[in-house]
Amino acid sequence: MSQPVSYNLRLEEVPALLDLCYEMRLKGYERCTPHLIGPPGIGKSTIVQEWSKGKAEELGLEWHDYDELSPQDVDRILQEPDRHFIFADKRLTNMDPTDFGIPRDVTINGKKFIRYLPIDLAILLHYCAGVLFLDEFSNESRPNMVANSYKLCRDYKMGDVSFSKSVLVVAASNSPETSEIVNRIPVPLRDRFMFIEVEPPSIEAWAEWMDKTYGPDSWDRAVLAYLKWKPSDFLANYTETSADTGWVPPATPRGWSYTALAFKMLKTDGNLRRIIAKGKLGSVGEMFCSFLENKVPEFDELVKHPEVIRGFNIEQKYLAALTIAEAIRRDEKNAKKAYPIMKYIAKIDDREMINVTFFLLPREGRTALFRAVNGDPEIRDVMAATGRALI
Repeated sequence: MSQPVSYNLRLEEVPALLDLCYEMRLKGYERCTPHLIGPPGIGKSTIVQEWSKGKAEELGLEWHDYDELSPQDVDRILQEPDRHFIFADKRLTNMDPTDFGIPRDVTINGKKFIRYLPIDLAILLHYCAGVLFLDEFSNESRPNMVANSYKLCRDYKMGDVSFSKSVLVVAASNSPETSEIVNRIPVPLRDRFMFIEVEPPSIEAWAEWMDKTYGPDSWDRAVLAYLKWKPSDFLANYTETSADTGWVPPATPRGWSYTALAFKMLKTDGNLRRIIAKGKLGSVGEMFCSFLENKVPEFDELVKHPEVIRGFNIEQKYLAALTIAEAIRRDEKNAKKAYPIMKYIAKIDDREMINVTFFLLPREGRTALFRAVNGDPEIRDVMAATGRALI
């Protein structure tokens, strides 16, 4: 029986969608605001922000986070608006109707009028290229703010100020099953959205993002070994239930990122690790700490006595695979030193451990290890039998 087709969008595919929407916006086609739907903590806002930085670089523009701009910065940008790209991450629930324009009495030709004095964000998005990102969109329920959201997403206006054609509005909301305060979006406003259900990133994509964002030596890669062992824990316990106390966190990619960074910064093991893991990942964090309590020999000891692997439980095998992978990642010369270990793993036909070892290596490390052991037909045959491309 064939697997059902998923029409959800993987998180790593979102930039291609935003590229298309931006190009259509530049051409002046029908306005349509992409609206990303998914669990909290999977990286919806991060992927949009990173896409905006890439788009600014592509256009040769200077990228700015609106929340970090001073009044002097705004004045400087408006002197040469064609050279700048503005990224603004806003939540309607944190805004007030006056944020869209402050009423002022003005007199023109002896007649009195009410004119709305727009905030600087509206002026920046009128003259500059940019992205207005409306996070947690469906949490808003105030009628006056819902009315203002019509202008933002339907008319591409903030108050009475229209946005440049080089501005894209993007919205995001938590999926209904993950939040109790999601409100129904009125049907006329829904017509102005393109709703996209977003899946979490793959564990591989998350690891690549961690390396790119923080550096491969800045986070505890034992997290990667654990997630390879229990991939279902990458996003777990995020659905609200009647038994939810209201303060136990779900396990999300955001939580794993924080935990991996914090564990690397901690100099010693101890109770603080368990507290951090539980505080960011809930019960999954406790299981992760229990996983780490399994001990394995150092890399050089495994090279000398690979036969100890036969007595390992499954958790120890994953940690041993991590030990091998980390030794090769630190120095690719260790790929040749790992030959006795790989020979023994092939001898006992432990295909899962071979698979995990290659999974935990960066591409360059996989190539180095493959070259180091490919001359042995026994190892090569077991690798081929895993049914996966290992390099």
